[in-house]
Amino acid sequence: MKPLPRLSTILALAALACGQAGAQATTVPSSAPIASETPTSAASPVPTEASRPPEAVWINTPGNGSRLVGSVHIEGEADPTFEQALVVQVVRLDDESFTVLAQQTVTIGAEAGQRGPFTADLDFIVDPGAERPGAINVYATSPRDGGVTHLASVQVTLAGSGAEIVRDGESHEERIAVSAPAAGATLSGGSAHVQGFGWASFEQTLLVEIVDVTGVVIGSAPVIVQGPDVGWPGPFAVDVPYSLSAAGPGRVIVRDISPAFGQTLHETTVDVDLS
Repeated sequence: MKPLPRLSTILALAALACGQAGAQATTVPSSAPIASETPTSAASPVPTEASRPPEAVWINTPGNGSRLVGSVHIEGEADPTFEQALVVQVVRLDDESFTVLAQQTVTIGAEAGQRGPFTADLDFIVDPGAERPGAINVYATSPRDGGVTHLASVQVTLAGSGAEIVRDGESHEERIAVSAPAAGATLSGGSAHVQGFGWASFEQTLLVEIVDVTGVVIGSAPVIVQGPDVGWPGPFAVDVPYSLSAAGPGRVIVRDISPAFGQTLHETTVDVDLS
């Protein structure tokens, strides 16, 4: 999984959030795209709090705030994936490269095309007496290009000794549900209208990216989640300008980025055609 551009992303989101007034999108630095709030289309209804689908990759255990000592047992449920495969990682967050301490591919326990449970047991090494901020990542990949198609993450403490504390998982509802564009849609004209319903960890701000078939980001924009208050989920909509050198497959990515370390906390994607 490619590391995110950490500092520049955080600065762009911070600049947007600090100037936020109420629920209105604000001006970001001239070097970054501007998030424009666009009325939703009747043909593409935005999910509501009550109608959000189940989380595509749901981590039931461990939950956020768990303290893990040398090993972790992971359980959850997931929508069907290519060959029913998921990648599970233990990641250290307090270094620039987000070092992967352990990784395993697991199989969803259901017939092809069906949602089902997954489990994994991973061992990791942290110096005795040390504590490190970490994450448990679970993600699915595309058979087309190997890119991440959906990622869920929980934030934990990785310890070398002491007591283990395993907290319960959180909401079973999708944190970022994209209602437009639809999977397989053709995007044209150098602008992509992206809308949905989501939950943002940092000042109601999500990051939307358009990538080409090689995984290069060809357009991006922050967007404000229009929740009733900071920390609440709500609808979002933005027009993302992009610059395309050649028509072909692409992907729309909506990320929730941690303000603490800059890693992706949640990622939802839609495969599209770019023209």
